Amino acid sequence: MMDCLEGIYTRRSIRNFTDEPVKEEDVKAIMQAAISAPSPHNEQPWDFLIITEKLLIEKLASTLKEEYVKSGKADVKKAERTYEIISSAQVILIGLLNIKKLRKEDELEKIMGIQSLAAVAENILIAANCIGLGAHWRAVPLARPDIFKKMFVLPDYVEPQWMILLGHKASAPKPKSVIKEGIFHFNKWI
Repeated sequence: MMDCLEGIYTRRSIRNFTDEPVKEEDVKAIMQAAISAPSPHNEQPWDFLIITEKLLIEKLASTLKEEYVKSGKADVKKAERTYEIISSAQVILIGLLNIKKLRKEDELEKIMGIQSLAAVAENILIAANCIGLGAHWRAVPLARPDIFKKMFVLPDYVEPQWMILLGHKASAPKPKSVIKEGIFHFNKWI
């Protein structure tokens, strides 16, 4: 297993996975890292869908492909590439904001819950990289929650936030090593 900073620095979005199954113990380790993320008032306002059935993964990929083309958000070629990426995953994790787990139902609490799920996602991405798996974060559940609510029979008080594809890397982009100038502001903007 690689060290913490190396895991962060070498993390990349992987869009090509092999057919090799992901071990259950690896999924459990990744999910332990996930729930180690901070949350408002330690509420942990999350639930997770862990999709491992290949037929269900392919059904989700196919449904999203059809919706992309139908909506005009993607041409057939781009929609087909999206299908290939999603259907090649061996596991799909879907992060869910559970409104009932918030201390109170107001906008600030909801925003903090959403931010905690972002921290969860980053923990997943880094943990997957550290144990040698590839991962790819996608925000499509935010754009099309209706698809996820219907397909996975989600209750009204659960809001899908993201999905992360997991698998063994078929290929990986090279790590970035350049720090962009002008994005760090110490003590004041200038």
